[in-house]
Amino acid sequence: MSKTPTTAKGIKITTKGVSEIVTFKNKFVSLKEMQDIVGGYVEFVYLPDNLIMVVNEEGKMNNLPVNEYINLIYSKIINDIIVGDILLIDNKYVN
Repeated sequence: MSKTPTTAKGIKITTKGVSEIVTFKNKFVSLKEMQDIVGGYVEFVYLPDNLIMVVNEEGKMNNLPVNEYINLIYSKIINDIIVGDILLIDNKYVN
């Protein structure tokens, strides 16, 4: 029987292609924590397998750099260009 984690985890992927596992303080990720990672207001992009990509809602308006790594992986699923740093998280961690 698998144990449910007591803290949320996600993966931050930067525009430079650097990825890191992020462990949050609680079982659910707060809006503030998501905003800190993407550098502003958040927008959710829903992906297969219960994944949510959290992006900066104003990233294009603010001329954030294209996230080449994410666009390479998800270009066939997302019909848009992703800019800025992103957070990939399982939807069970979003309340």
